[in-house]
Amino acid sequence: MPYFRFPKQRQYKYELARGQFSPQDLDLDSHDVLDVLTELGVTSVYCRYNGGHDEGFAYLSGVKLKDEIIEFDDLKHQLAEGSLGIKKSKNLNRYYSYIGSPSKEQCVEFYLDGFARFLATRLLGQGYGTGEYSMKGAFKANLKTGQITDEQEQ
Repeated sequence: MPYFRFPKQRQYKYELARGQFSPQDLDLDSHDVLDVLTELGVTSVYCRYNGGHDEGFAYLSGVKLKDEIIEFDDLKHQLAEGSLGIKKSKNLNRYYSYIGSPSKEQCVEFYLDGFARFLATRLLGQGYGTGEYSMKGAFKANLKTGQITDEQEQ
């Protein structure tokens, strides 16, 4: 759900966005996240994004497991005890090279946010959040069909 606000405007303007992803397009880290989530029984993920001018950000905010929504913090703690909590990758090592060794929860957060960024690029396009505007929104991705839909109501 891209809400755009251009300079000198007081309100955000809504523009509909739709996207699609395929497991074959995922990088190795995001593919591991997809495998872990589907193994758990997760059917959909919910993400938020924002950005403007020179960068865009995306964050996983929750997942749908059966008929229940699991919030990010609960999911992060649950996944920290599994393979994502101990997974090491070149990207993770590069990110934490100056900070020190990440905790299990930090590892999970790194991988979940990377997955959310991948999905956001499939919804909004490469380089989303860069331009003469501010943007914000939320979306839902169906892990079975690959359909990504914006959520106008936040």
